[in-house]
Amino acid sequence: MYEFAAFALETTTERGLDPNIVKPGWTALIIFGLMVVAVILLCRSFVKQARRTELTWPEEERTTDVFGAPIDKPRD
Repeated sequence: MYEFAAFALETTTERGLDPNIVKPGWTALIIFGLMVVAVILLCRSFVKQARRTELTWPEEERTTDVFGAPIDKPRD
């Protein structure tokens, strides 16, 4: 019994992947692309929410928006 287990373990340990030929595959590229898309969507959502904060403090006089761009005053 033990001889069979030793033989099975010995033959399976030699069948590993050669570290010299292992390369990242298409799966890694797809995951990386999905992560880039997720970061872009998060940044876009952040900018949208940051612009909404301008409406929460109407009593303050502001000359620039959150990102430093000048605010056009409405014409009376």
